[in-house]
Amino acid sequence: MRTLIIEGGRQLSGIYPVQGNKNAALPIMAATLLARKTVCLRNVPRIWDVESMLGLLRSQGAVADWQGEELHIDPTHLSFASLPQPLVEQLRGAILLTAPLAAHTDFVESNFPGGCPIGARTFDTHWDVFRAAGFDVEDDGRYFQIRRQKRVSHPEVYLAESSVTATENALILFSALGGGTIHNPAREPHVRALVEFLRLLGASIERGPDMVRVIRGVDPPECDVRFEIQPDFIDAGTLSIAAGATGGKIVLGNVCRRDLMGIEHVLRQYGVNWDWKDENNVEVQTASIKNPRRVVVGLWPGFPTDLSSLAIVLSTQGEGSTLVHDWMYESRMFFIDKLARMGARVILCDPHRVVVQGPTPLRATTLESPDIRAGMALIVAGLVARGQTRIEHAEVVFRGYEWIVERLSGLGAYIREP
Repeated sequence: MRTLIIEGGRQLSGIYPVQGNKNAALPIMAATLLARKTVCLRNVPRIWDVESMLGLLRSQGAVADWQGEELHIDPTHLSFASLPQPLVEQLRGAILLTAPLAAHTDFVESNFPGGCPIGARTFDTHWDVFRAAGFDVEDDGRYFQIRRQKRVSHPEVYLAESSVTATENALILFSALGGGTIHNPAREPHVRALVEFLRLLGASIERGPDMVRVIRGVDPPECDVRFEIQPDFIDAGTLSIAAGATGGKIVLGNVCRRDLMGIEHVLRQYGVNWDWKDENNVEVQTASIKNPRRVVVGLWPGFPTDLSSLAIVLSTQGEGSTLVHDWMYESRMFFIDKLARMGARVILCDPHRVVVQGPTPLRATTLESPDIRAGMALIVAGLVARGQTRIEHAEVVFRGYEWIVERLSGLGAYIREP
């Protein structure tokens, strides 16, 4: 268990180097099991979720270690075994290992992955992928088995839900099996990154407006593969909101402009100004916040669900009322009671919608972090509040944010572990 102490009321100022995208790193790490030689990954964030995935890879015989700023993964001597339950229960991204394991061994058995308690998230779309490829899937709600029943030449699957991880599982599985087509795939930047990595392993993949087709499966080169993880647009959006909420001015370095279009569009409505120095560096600042009438999360390239909790905190500092609507997860909003304890005027309309009236001075208090994104939202609330805020169970934030104490301190925040 980790605890954070924050002395609020300080404007953030300085340069913030955005971390690598964790949601790109995890599927690419899983896909390294399809390589023939060592894979060298740069810009991988040093976060707990990455360490959990490394533990899972090592459990399958991969050799994985950090060498300076690079993460080296050697899959040349795999010895497949059951996935260790404690690690699986820590990481929802553990589901991404089912594709390479099923392709290698024709059989996977595991308990269900864990993750943040933000609502019901079934694996039904994943099972559709495996069944389309000739596998039988059985689950009892706690454990599942995936077993090959037949070989399917170039399987096709329609994803009833544009699930990111199901799309990634399908890309890895079909690339390992020689080909396949995914209809209605997710289109997030980290899905594109996985496509690029699989191409480095020899796969031929074409992307259309409503499908992705693996024309030819992987044929890994007999040499080391090097790949750089893209910047994390959620990390960039988080700090943009923190700068807006504290009235600060920061420069976000190592960003990708096109990945931030949906976030920039919404934050400009709040009065957060974006001054692009070039395609990879932007200055973010605000003089005053005015709440838009509503903020609705959307599929890519819309405003991401991972920032809805932070948008609620930003709205407590804006003039007027706003409706924040996250239709994806029914437990995403179940942290606003903590903001209410800080003096925020927030009304939970239903599990998906919150009305916020601002501006409201926030009071420092003791809080508990429920999940990664809500935990980060409470940190930003603590940066705004006058006095000392204590955030307990802050370890969940370390699952998704790299060196967050040190990097916020570098912007002038007073934040520490006791």
